[in-house]
Amino acid sequence: MKAAAVWQALQQTLTPNCAFCGLPRIVGYPLCTHCHEDLPWLPPEQNLPLPGGCPASVSAFAYQPPISSLLLSIKFGKNLRELATLGELTATGILPQLAKVPDAILPVPLHNARLHKRGFNQALELARPLAKQLGIPLLTRTITRSKATLPQTELDSSQRQHNLQQAFQFHTAAPYRHIAIFDDVITTGATARELAALLLANGIEQVEIWSCARTILRSKAEADTTPSFAHTG
Repeated sequence: MKAAAVWQALQQTLTPNCAFCGLPRIVGYPLCTHCHEDLPWLPPEQNLPLPGGCPASVSAFAYQPPISSLLLSIKFGKNLRELATLGELTATGILPQLAKVPDAILPVPLHNARLHKRGFNQALELARPLAKQLGIPLLTRTITRSKATLPQTELDSSQRQHNLQQAFQFHTAAPYRHIAIFDDVITTGATARELAALLLANGIEQVEIWSCARTILRSKAEADTTPSFAHTG
């Protein structure tokens, strides 16, 4: 079954109840009002530039529970139903923050060995609702991961940068000027920097970085806004 068909099947499994607490959910949205407001949404003023000269970045959430737990459950437990929910939530957090729509989205690619072991690319699946609602393509062949790197979570910041050297290969001259790189979690930004440099070196004029979550210190009290949960898809 193709990925798009899998995604459609997952969306059809959503029940009338909130995906987190089981209470009645908002029509056209996977959560109830309480759970929506209780998430660690990352407001625009906290989407600061990443270190090392990274392009502009936008993340939907701070990497805190329940988002952090949900991401780990999906990645290592292969909980695909929760993947559909988190993809919708990510789009809800990112879309209102966009000043300009890019020409395409580049999900961070997995090496074939890891993709075969896991069965899916989490970044690609999380980016599907964004691409659908914006009406732009997902790039899955422009850049591939040619080097089987160590998991970035096991390395410090300097090791992460070395780990990614020559990890990606540019294949196709994309007819786009503005591309958004999408990853599930941004930590040091090493992966995004490597991909951004490769895109810019191959003629892409503008690159930005999107993610579901970002690992920064943030308390719930710091959030003074939550995105609208109006269904846009």
